[in-house]
Amino acid sequence: MAASTARSFANSRNHQTSKEAIARETDTAIDEVDKIYEQELSELASDAKITQYLGVLVTKRVRAKLRGH
Repeated sequence: MAASTARSFANSRNHQTSKEAIARETDTAIDEVDKIYEQELSELASDAKITQYLGVLVTKRVRAKLRGH
């Protein structure tokens, strides 16, 4: 998945909802969550054959990163 495609994918409604939830749960600025989310999505999407679960995987990775795990 190209970077621009990953970026537009990250801006979908479901991803935006996930980013907002992460920001609330971790008491982190939405801009910071968005930056980390895009990085993780780009990394995972570059090799993804199936993209249906990217949101779940990215959300899990971002939460873990923000919680320091």
